[in-house]
Amino acid sequence: MKKTISFVAIIIALITFSSCSQRLIDFTVISSKNVSLKFDKSQGKAVSGTSMGFIGLGASIKDAMDNALQNAGPDFDILVDGVVRLEDYFLVSGYKVEGTAISTSKMKASLGVKGYEEWCKANNIFDPTTATVQN
Repeated sequence: MKKTISFVAIIIALITFSSCSQRLIDFTVISSKNVSLKFDKSQGKAVSGTSMGFIGLGASIKDAMDNALQNAGPDFDILVDGVVRLEDYFLVSGYKVEGTAISTSKMKASLGVKGYEEWCKANNIFDPTTATVQN
């Protein structure tokens, strides 16, 4: 009886004190704040993508985002107004990403290079003149 209690206590301690980490997502631009991006919604395309696995094994947010962009088409490279959801079903779980896919090349073509740079600065996306590198 004491062996069983000791064994259970060791298993509980191992589970309690064990830990792991995994990379969830790589991102270029991300924010949880509401930002007013001024772009023509007709240039965007509502898309969704999923990454599912048996009890979540192999599922990743990055794969779901890549799947959503692939569903939009080869020209689309940015998702805006996005939502990431954790979906959990019996023995199957993963991530679902929904958003509006934007093609920056089409946006550059419609705005012109100078207009596109101004759009980026106005929306605080990236200004190479004020960018700093942090270690």
